[in-house]
Amino acid sequence: MNYKIISADVHITEPPDIWKNHLPEKYQEHAPKLVKDHEGGDAWLYAGSANPDPIGLTTTPGKRFEDFRWHGVSYDDPDVRPGCFNGKARLEDMDIDGIDAEIIFPPQRTIGHWLGNADDELVHAGVDAYNEFAFDEFAVDPKRQIPMFQLPSTGVDNAIRYLEKAKEKGAKGVVIGCWPSGKENLSDEDDKFWAALVESGLPLTIHINVIGRESRMKAQKAGSTATQGVKKGAPNANQRAIGGMAGVFAMVPPTLGNMIFQGIFDRFPDLKVILIETGVGWIPHFMEQLDDRYWRNRGWGEINIKEAPSYYWHQNFAATFIMDVIGLQIRHAVGVENMMWSTDYPHHGCDWPYSRKVIDETFVGIDPTEREKILAGNAVRLWKLDQ
Repeated sequence: MNYKIISADVHITEPPDIWKNHLPEKYQEHAPKLVKDHEGGDAWLYAGSANPDPIGLTTTPGKRFEDFRWHGVSYDDPDVRPGCFNGKARLEDMDIDGIDAEIIFPPQRTIGHWLGNADDELVHAGVDAYNEFAFDEFAVDPKRQIPMFQLPSTGVDNAIRYLEKAKEKGAKGVVIGCWPSGKENLSDEDDKFWAALVESGLPLTIHINVIGRESRMKAQKAGSTATQGVKKGAPNANQRAIGGMAGVFAMVPPTLGNMIFQGIFDRFPDLKVILIETGVGWIPHFMEQLDDRYWRNRGWGEINIKEAPSYYWHQNFAATFIMDVIGLQIRHAVGVENMMWSTDYPHHGCDWPYSRKVIDETFVGIDPTEREKILAGNAVRLWKLDQ
């Protein structure tokens, strides 16, 4: 297939019947619950959520900015596009928007519900249900719809077992929400998984950040996992939320720096890591700072990597962006081959159905060869879409 525009990061808003259709009966009581928010819209109640998380900002395609709503949005609203949660309808929306292919990621709130459970069997049941749904219902055209295979949080051996499942399913990549060990920090224990991953030939994807299983469990027990569910009248809730949305990249540097400084890429030079929805404009500054800290502190810090940190960024990493004009302006510092455009459909960062218009406006003056790499070529290469 001749790919011209690939969205390297999109999501699925889970349909109302996802768990009924894909989760075994004996686990149904543990599934996220579809309830109503305080304005009567549909919302999901997840483990540890004091309030349900509404679907409003995950169903915005086609809406004017002034019509965005956090609460009070339902699946059957006439202005909620079925492409948000239906694979066949998504293909139609891709055609309207001029998108040749999408790299598809799970709804993060749903995955967090399962990864933070203390019961291994339940974690696996939830992850299995999502993967089954994604590959059965959101890979209608596997050349155009490319779901990432979700890995569990239950240790290295299970991560490797799920890696094998991913290969059997024909997945083009895997996504983690925890380190392979499931622990709070990256460790030598994870090397067994990195070795298996390199052997598989699949890239690793990380959606913004990794959170240890124990931290997830503690958050659930504390009732503090809701990211968007707030009570009516909570002071400054919207303002705090929007401010936080603009700074999600701030969670990424520790992950990036730790992977580099702990020598993973000297031990596994063929490992490819793709950071999803992180933006790219901040990366040259962060690489400059990492290099500076490396040269100043590698002696007492016992940092034994073979190259300066920025080397590994260019050799082993890539990242996706949505709206990042600054990143495009400094693309040579980022690395033209290390950045990929995306829509984030169906979340409120997407510009459906005007993606091509936005591309033309933001890619002004960019060399056609570089434009092709950022819009499609890099994704084809990293996810081996031509194989």
